[in-house]
Amino acid sequence: MNEQLSPITNLLENFTISAWIIDEEQTIVYMNHIMRELFGDLSGNKTSIIYDCGSFEFVQRQSYEHEGQAEVMISDVPFRLISSAVDFGEGGKYKVEYFEDLSEQKLTHSRMSQALTKLNAEIQIAKTIQSSILPLNNIYWNTIAYSSLYMPADDLGGDFYDLLKLSDDEYLLYIADVSGHGIQASLLTIFMRERVRANMESALSGTGELLSKLVHDFSALDIDDAVYVTMALCKYSKARRELTISNAGHNCYPIIVRDNGRIETVPTQGMPVCALADGLDYNEELISINPGDRLILFTDGIVEEVDSATGEALGAEGVRRLAEKYHAYDGGYLAQKVMEESTRYALISARDDRSIVVADILS
Repeated sequence: MNEQLSPITNLLENFTISAWIIDEEQTIVYMNHIMRELFGDLSGNKTSIIYDCGSFEFVQRQSYEHEGQAEVMISDVPFRLISSAVDFGEGGKYKVEYFEDLSEQKLTHSRMSQALTKLNAEIQIAKTIQSSILPLNNIYWNTIAYSSLYMPADDLGGDFYDLLKLSDDEYLLYIADVSGHGIQASLLTIFMRERVRANMESALSGTGELLSKLVHDFSALDIDDAVYVTMALCKYSKARRELTISNAGHNCYPIIVRDNGRIETVPTQGMPVCALADGLDYNEELISINPGDRLILFTDGIVEEVDSATGEALGAEGVRRLAEKYHAYDGGYLAQKVMEESTRYALISARDDRSIVVADILS
């Protein structure tokens, strides 16, 4: 064996992976101890004695040339074969080949793949459940024509909304946005919807009362203080022709479109539903509303998507403009036009969930 190879063989002998050195004639000139344990000492033999044996199989031979990598199976164990050239000029040319055992890596990859498949299946179930809790577009109690659209940014989003009958005279509408995305946000949407329904009778006393109860229930979860929910709650009274509105940190103010097309924004303030808001009171804004009027609720994903080319966003003014332009059309058509315009700003993919609710007062 060429004495110039001694520094390399000394190094390879301390390797914890199999390695050998072969010359230009494909003759094995050296095998480290791991390689000898695998095949026995075959120094002086051609590599074909191993390559042609039944326990050795190239899996990706096409990628293996003078230098590079290939995947091989040795006695049903996967190895990565890495080849590197060594040129000593007149001293000859050699290749050092390493055989890295991939069995543990393959097993880990298989387990991760199985876990990912299971997770994706569970996400799809959660997505189905999350979608199923949203009210359908319909006419409810001969009183409200309800239309909505929801476009989550990811498989699992954090927006939700609902429509509830409190009595023969009063009805509750709301829209909400959980901070963040993913599984935690999805679970919180389901939890908060359930808590609204469990506490909805308190809305008979006022939307602020309902928000206070929701804050208390949310605080009992004892989760990260950075997690919060914004909400805009609206209670409609047929007898009083009145809309009561309370805001829990929802920065997209409700919009009212009057029967004659006049647009009004209801700027209300309040802390988001979070642990820090426990014990605080929420204000209530009273607005007159009549059959023929329209209420629009939406989340910030609608207005905050920015066109990267122009730096422009739809903004609340854009929603007002569309509400005025399409006030004579049905609520479903308006919701669709707003979502289309928001999508134009979002371009390829939205960064946030986008939801819009249009409620037409019928009686």
